[in-house]
Amino acid sequence: MSIIIFIKILIVCLLGAVSPGPSMVVVMNNALFKNRFHGILTSLGHGFGIGMYALFAVLGIALIIKTNLFVFNGIKFISIIFLIYLGVKSIISKSKLDFGKYNLNDGITSFSQGVSISLLNPKIFIWFIAIYSQFMSVDNDLFFNTVLVLTAAIIDALWYITLTLLVTSKIALDFIKNKNGLLQKFVGIIFIAIGFLLLIEMLV
Repeated sequence: MSIIIFIKILIVCLLGAVSPGPSMVVVMNNALFKNRFHGILTSLGHGFGIGMYALFAVLGIALIIKTNLFVFNGIKFISIIFLIYLGVKSIISKSKLDFGKYNLNDGITSFSQGVSISLLNPKIFIWFIAIYSQFMSVDNDLFFNTVLVLTAAIIDALWYITLTLLVTSKIALDFIKNKNGLLQKFVGIIFIAIGFLLLIEMLV
């Protein structure tokens, strides 16, 4: 693998990671309204999910799913339900901020949410089919394919971890401490809005 190709892979992965969408909202939600620990776990979960998609792309599974409209639309529909669920949960939540809480079960939930939102996001799926597929070839060896999978996962996780560290800085936390309830409801509305936008996009 040449350094030029590797740089291209890095740029494509970074551009895919920084694109705003449901994933960013989920990570920021867990980072702000739980704590930095949960934000990082959600980021790692999201990176793991992205790595799964990269693996699907390498194995050709993603293209098979794309051509099966029933499966593809099923992924879209589950994504919509998941986003609306997160939105309603955020709006009705009465939890208080607790930046010192490190609960294993809650941590597993945060990691799982990161995995779920990455795997259920149809835009990520389409991105891997349309953009990442340019690096796919029957001539790729095991090393090249491994780099494709690991680079996608690591770049994504690092981006969201960086985002988590920024939004959980002292300045950011001081700002949200007195606005916790309002911000949670605002984030919930964003979740629901994204869900309905995806539903409209799916139906038209």
